[in-house]
Amino acid sequence: MHPRLAELVDYVTAQRTTLLVAVSTVPEALRDARIDTGVWSIAEVLEHLHRVESGIARLIARTMERGRRVGIPEEQETGSLLDSLDAYDLTRRDRRLVAPDPVAPRGGYTAAQGLAALAQSREALLAAVRSGDGLALGGLTFPHPLLGSLDMYQWILFVGQHEARHAAQIAELGRSPTGPGPGTRSP
Repeated sequence: MHPRLAELVDYVTAQRTTLLVAVSTVPEALRDARIDTGVWSIAEVLEHLHRVESGIARLIARTMERGRRVGIPEEQETGSLLDSLDAYDLTRRDRRLVAPDPVAPRGGYTAAQGLAALAQSREALLAAVRSGDGLALGGLTFPHPLLGSLDMYQWILFVGQHEARHAAQIAELGRSPTGPGPGTRSP
């Protein structure tokens, strides 16, 4: 795999591990409960993450296909892209971000179902990423509803940073003496 993609895949993989560890710190009996209005349950966070990752996987797959069709060149650069979204401070938990309706949880998942769905969406994401291996993905862009135009490398990085944000949220819930509660906000 091209070094740029390999670095991003390693990053999203590490963030998934962090997320799974955070979920494991919360007793199973508390993972599905929404303790307060305006605060997502862990199950809802997992559903949201699945919705986001599934959509991004489809976006990347379609964009990679389009790139191949139009003859996007091979990637010549090897520099790191892990700082390419730093200006957005996506992992900061001290400011609330509102999830757009298409990716907001509907409440139809248990935490166990959310974890299973995330495993499936990760496979779809990795398949989409592999389909663009070797291409200059910085030349393929698509607008993000809040951040503006992102290239495909940044979309992959976004998945990891988005999960890091929600892993921190879940960890906060796990540290709460009463479990999920009003001290944490959903997005």
